[in-house]
Amino acid sequence: MVHIPQRSFQPPFALSLTGLFLLILANFVPILNFEVVGRSQADFMITGVIELWRQGYFFISSLVCFCAIIAPAVFLFCAFYLGFALSLKMRPPGLALVTRIALAVRPWNLIPVYSIATVVAVVKLRMLGEVSWQPGARFVLGVAVMSVLCEQFANRQIAYEQLKELGVNINE
Repeated sequence: MVHIPQRSFQPPFALSLTGLFLLILANFVPILNFEVVGRSQADFMITGVIELWRQGYFFISSLVCFCAIIAPAVFLFCAFYLGFALSLKMRPPGLALVTRIALAVRPWNLIPVYSIATVVAVVKLRMLGEVSWQPGARFVLGVAVMSVLCEQFANRQIAYEQLKELGVNINE
């Protein structure tokens, strides 16, 4: 078994890379298949956003899109970029900006909430028709788990110290 030092950013780096890969799959593979009166529809992550938009719920549609798709993608990319830089003790361009973006978007990464909401929706939709889980649901769950674990393994205080050692001031 390989020992990873406590001050290492390899775990968040690996988790964020895995989360990004799963997020791509989650957006291109159906999550649910919904059948009512012989009509079947495969639903993707973006399907709900589009339907809310079509029904005139522009603000809610935008919020769901941001919190379930955009914010997780931005957060995981920033965590990947930061983890990459701190694991290799490099100073790639825009490191301070990426750190500030990660801190700003982290509370908006609501993919775990989206996962729970999907389960609740399936329970409710089963009253109307037949609902079956599709492979994309596993990817959404995987993204939620990777996001939560990435946050848990990333130590902010150690990150600030290592950024300072690299000469990066995130308050600029």
